[in-house]
Amino acid sequence: MHKIIRKLLRKLNITIALTLVMVMTGGLGGASYVLASGTSNFTQTINAGALAVDIVDGSYVTVGSPTMAMTAATFSFTCQTNTGSFGTASQQIYVANPDAADNGWTVSLAAQATTNIWDSAGTDFDFNDPTGSGCTDGADAGDSVGGQMTVDPSGATLAQGQSAHGVANISKGSSAAFSEGTTDTITILTGAAASVDIGDWTLQGVSISQKIPAEQPAASDYDINMVLSIVAS
Repeated sequence: MHKIIRKLLRKLNITIALTLVMVMTGGLGGASYVLASGTSNFTQTINAGALAVDIVDGSYVTVGSPTMAMTAATFSFTCQTNTGSFGTASQQIYVANPDAADNGWTVSLAAQATTNIWDSAGTDFDFNDPTGSGCTDGADAGDSVGGQMTVDPSGATLAQGQSAHGVANISKGSSAAFSEGTTDTITILTGAAASVDIGDWTLQGVSISQKIPAEQPAASDYDINMVLSIVAS
């Protein structure tokens, strides 16, 4: 082997020959040489998610067309109040803060527009008319037909969602009634600045009550679209 190397040294440039010797012998002085690193630096980024409120089922899957049915009322010659419960086990209000709002957040309920009404093929009526103690039947010429909706989240059931961070510093709103131009949104849930920055929660059983004007015609198709929204503090 050494004879072959000596012959090569006489014929090759000394630098090339030395490199060849290192390759053939495995190094100098017993040391090994690696021409390239076998280590790669892997990197990745995890971005914060979006602050969101939704209606989900028991498996936290978004409900495509959520509904809330008030209890059936009976025609009355006087003003009456009908009730309902917003948020159930199969259609629960769901709030998720995936590190998107570090100073808290607020969830509110409102109609799609302040001019929305309880719509029917028959006679419509307002949901946010405070006149007549929240009940005007339009008996006099020129009078509007109106009732007033009240939202009371204070007795609703608040629970942690898929995370395990509890409900500390998450508070339910208090009872309030819609009044067009004055109270157009009602707070149902608030996360204080001290609440966890990464967490999710559910809310079930928000009490809804609606005053219905006297002699409101019987119909089965009264409906109104209400919207949940969330904003960071």
